[in-house]
Amino acid sequence: MKVLVATDGSESSMKAVKRALELAEKEGADITLMSVAYYSKDDFDDMPPGIQDKLEDQAADALKKAKALFDKKGVKVETVLEAGVVPANNIINRAKEGKIDRIIMGSTGMTGLKRALMGSTAAKVVAYAPCSVTIMR
Repeated sequence: MKVLVATDGSESSMKAVKRALELAEKEGADITLMSVAYYSKDDFDDMPPGIQDKLEDQAADALKKAKALFDKKGVKVETVLEAGVVPANNIINRAKEGKIDRIIMGSTGMTGLKRALMGSTAAKVVAYAPCSVTIMR
């Protein structure tokens, strides 16, 4: 089974990471951890200096935090860092391209400006994913 785990470092997304780790340990699932920096360099060139780097660093930190759980258990995992205005689109496209069997993600991610920019990522993924989606609360 091929599993894609979308993580932004939030509490619910880390529950998704832990669930994926269980699947890898118990069922031998192939896990890909994915984080999306929610911007597009082409679209947001006018943003304040450093903001793009900060957003990408946050996504990279979320991946690092998630991967550390797999490393601690000695479980192989792939990581993917992407950028996009609508993270749900990145997640859905990755699932299609990778022939993913299941997506696991948190019910709610970061709040504030991030939520305003993203809308409900989980709802979009559930609606348009090419595979089963497990939402962790």
